[in-house]
Amino acid sequence: MSREILTLQLGNYANYVGTHWWNLQEASFRYDPTAEPTEIDHDVLYREGQTASGQSTFTPRMLLLDLKGTLKFMPEEGELYEERKHSQSDSVLNEIAWDPDKIEVISQQPADKCDYQKDLEQGATESDTCEDEQEKDYNFKETVNDWIDYSYSRFHPRSINIVNQYNHSKEENQFDTIINGLELWRRANIEDEFGDKIRQYIEECDSCQGFQLLFDCVDGFAGLAIKTLEHLQDEYGKTSLVFPVIPPTMPKFKNADDTISSSIRVINTALTFSTLPDSCSLFVPLSTMGRCWRDLDKPRNFPYISYDEKNLYQTSGVLAAFLETASLRFRLKTPSNLSYLSNMCTELTPHGRQMAGASLALPLAMHNSEDLIDYLDRNDKPFCIPLTPNASVGTKYVVQSVTARGIPRNRLKRPPTAKSALKQQRMAAYRCDSVSEMLQFYYHCQLHASLSHVTSCNAPMDLKVPFPVEMFHSRVGFDGFLNEFDPGIQQKVASAPVLAQIQSSGGLADTIDSLHREVSRIKLVRIPRFEESGLESENYKESLERLLEFKERYDDNYEL
Repeated sequence: MSREILTLQLGNYANYVGTHWWNLQEASFRYDPTAEPTEIDHDVLYREGQTASGQSTFTPRMLLLDLKGTLKFMPEEGELYEERKHSQSDSVLNEIAWDPDKIEVISQQPADKCDYQKDLEQGATESDTCEDEQEKDYNFKETVNDWIDYSYSRFHPRSINIVNQYNHSKEENQFDTIINGLELWRRANIEDEFGDKIRQYIEECDSCQGFQLLFDCVDGFAGLAIKTLEHLQDEYGKTSLVFPVIPPTMPKFKNADDTISSSIRVINTALTFSTLPDSCSLFVPLSTMGRCWRDLDKPRNFPYISYDEKNLYQTSGVLAAFLETASLRFRLKTPSNLSYLSNMCTELTPHGRQMAGASLALPLAMHNSEDLIDYLDRNDKPFCIPLTPNASVGTKYVVQSVTARGIPRNRLKRPPTAKSALKQQRMAAYRCDSVSEMLQFYYHCQLHASLSHVTSCNAPMDLKVPFPVEMFHSRVGFDGFLNEFDPGIQQKVASAPVLAQIQSSGGLADTIDSLHREVSRIKLVRIPRFEESGLESENYKESLERLLEFKERYDDNYEL
């Protein structure tokens, strides 16, 4: 049975994350007909199609929005299906009989493509058999200027959409307030054009599960996201899983210093969080920064990866690893693992708790000679790192969805005939016969009064160019498991075992409360651009009150 999902990406950093996500998915494609079939049902997030010349295509079922100037060399309709059509003005000019001796040709050259994009055009990719090409170092950390520079996927002509009313700039963000985004939805005819493309995708589906929305929640894209969710709710009424993302660094807003820019960011985020509970099924805020309201600091510390806390290319790779793993729950095709987006969202939102927290183990820190039962036995504390700002991993009264990938069945425990199994046989977990069953038992023992749904996938997360593999510690081996001793030099990491959690717990009350405290300190009259763009003070106060009421849903005075 078909279980299609439409993915929407709104905002520059959302597209950084989304680009890595689609790259990771395509890295897991299997082209060898003799290879073992994949456990992942790629039809959930991809669509089959055909070019005008009859060539078969398999493209992301996705729509993205970004500002003018982000595409550089890429035409808005993409490069997959056909060459760009000449504009009407080009046709008129070609019909005029010009005197060649009196013509001065003035052309605007497109932005140069980076080395990686040039190699993609020439067919030199990670899948090539040439050893020299496979080892080529593109130095993405230093050379990437935007998400288009490392995009491996080829998109459907309707996928890429540009907001021409605002220019993209790394120095100054002109698309500043959530109110501007709300107004732009109507004024720029985005509702009709973007909504029509959504409808076309939905009509192609046999049985659409719902929607995933990834968006920047700190600027005007928050307003576009809220309007998009209202449109989806009114037109389709299907499940919507939402990921508001907060970049680790961002330019100042137009005509604003650092202090005012921070205040604008906090107000946009607070207004977004106060609206989302009524607009979506579940939302999971994401950031690699531990503190994300007024201050962007304290980057999340992963034991075996090291990244530049301000680098958008690397940090978005971490968030994409979470999305690629956590989403497997509703993307696997094995009947025993079959699940739906609606099931997950319903389970994770008891008592109207529409917000959940994210956490990630990248890689899952098992030694290369260690079994899962021994790894879990030596870990009595959470081994996942939070990716939701101002939040920690809950240890009691928790409802969570856990997805583990890349742990082979033969690494579960020693066979009963092996001498080395004597110690393991004394453990209660030795009775477990699968990765998901053993993890389920582990969480049952570790988390007080909690419910866990565990999904497991044998396939690891394949890591190919252009994923930022330079982040991994030198102890991480080729297969992502840890060497007993540090070789002192970084090794090539081709795949990794990963574990991701989406978790609802009472601890998220502190996350919402910290945001409410921060936004309450800001006097709206000191930032006139909000009122000038149409935000009334009474509506603003009501939004802050809704945020506080939403926080009260996370009190631990209930039974699971």
